[in-house]
Amino acid sequence: MANSLGKTANPPRMRDFGNSTHEESNDTHSRILRAAGPVFAARGYSGATVREICSSAEVNVASVGYHFGDKLGLYRQVIHDLRVARAKRFPAPNTDRQQPEETLHALVHTLLSRMLTVEESAWETELLMREMQNPTPIFESIVEDFFRPLFDQLLETLRLLVKEELPDHQLQHLAFSTVGQCLYYRVGAEAIRVLIPESERQLHYEIGSLSQHITTVMLAACKNVSRLPAPRENRD
Repeated sequence: MANSLGKTANPPRMRDFGNSTHEESNDTHSRILRAAGPVFAARGYSGATVREICSSAEVNVASVGYHFGDKLGLYRQVIHDLRVARAKRFPAPNTDRQQPEETLHALVHTLLSRMLTVEESAWETELLMREMQNPTPIFESIVEDFFRPLFDQLLETLRLLVKEELPDHQLQHLAFSTVGQCLYYRVGAEAIRVLIPESERQLHYEIGSLSQHITTVMLAACKNVSRLPAPRENRD
């Protein structure tokens, strides 16, 4: 997946930092953010350096401290902006309590869109995947702010679809099964590319088709969840 550094052609060099105008300061702030996201996605938080980010943005190394406090502050701002942009581009649907099947389909479509859409800012998903595999100090806030709202909505929708009372953990399993199916088409993309001919992928592996398939599977699971055998208690 190609990443774009979002680097502007021949951006103006930063003047003496202490004498920067307000307009120049804002421009520096934006250039750092545009450069930082792809670098964090490519290197990971630990591997990315302030020097590399500032070199890409063509700004003074001291600019990160001035605008963001430190590397973690910059990373936190990148994640915040990413969350806002993704939520705006792929907003969560409203829950229709009268038609939970439609809500489930819309939620699955949103999950797949956030995970699979490739665009200029394709580094966004890569960065979130890195964060899940190698959590940083802000991981919990990412989960709470970025993932929990959609997960809670998914739990609510599944509860509407299951025609009986279920323990919370069983609903959670259903929710994670939904997310897991969506996630596989991201993490298993290369395996799918090898296993499935391109003509088939173009016809049946785009977001619309996958949304319908996963929704159908989960509706069947909700209908038949009561038939699953009760888990056996752990024994020493």
